Amino acid sequence: MKVEKRDIATFDEKCKAIKTALTPEFYSVLVKYSIKRLHLTFNIKYDLGKGFRGIMVEDLISNTFETLLKKDGRNWYKDKFPDIKQQIISSLDSVIYNYISSELEKINNIFEIYENENIETVENYDYEQILSACIDILEKLGCSDDELLLFEPYIIHEMKRKDLADLFGIPLNVITNLKKKLDRKLPILKIKLNELGYEK
Repeated sequence: MKVEKRDIATFDEKCKAIKTALTPEFYSVLVKYSIKRLHLTFNIKYDLGKGFRGIMVEDLISNTFETLLKKDGRNWYKDKFPDIKQQIISSLDSVIYNYISSELEKINNIFEIYENENIETVENYDYEQILSACIDILEKLGCSDDELLLFEPYIIHEMKRKDLADLFGIPLNVITNLKKKLDRKLPILKIKLNELGYEK
């Protein structure tokens, strides 16, 4: 059986491509991607100040680049990912999965329940369950990825626009417009939550 030959970049090609790809804009994409992946894959609420169990997305991203920039590190398969950014995101996925899976094996309770005065929960439901329900409803209402990303820190935790802009690399005026879009969906969100039994 003939083995297909892979188009694997040389170490120098990989280093040069990463240097070109690593712009502030792309780094912001990696941060947002990591936070969303933590939620979608592990149903984890990422704390913007503390991370998850001390693990920061910046550390996960840094580790990803380390694995790619080692001489014997992760390859860049150009036949599968013509754009190095695709390979970086794929590698980040693996790093996130490996790190978080390892962390979850060490602990019995994988979720921290956060109290927030803006959210009242009914008995037997915690913050994570309600947040997950909110995200599911907002996705069905057609929210963009950026709206979903800002929902928790901006709408629930009322983070300042400037802090969000610095964290995610989103202009202040864009953040304001995203909040307006979310505000229009909140009445429907409340109705849907009530229908699911999450009543105040």
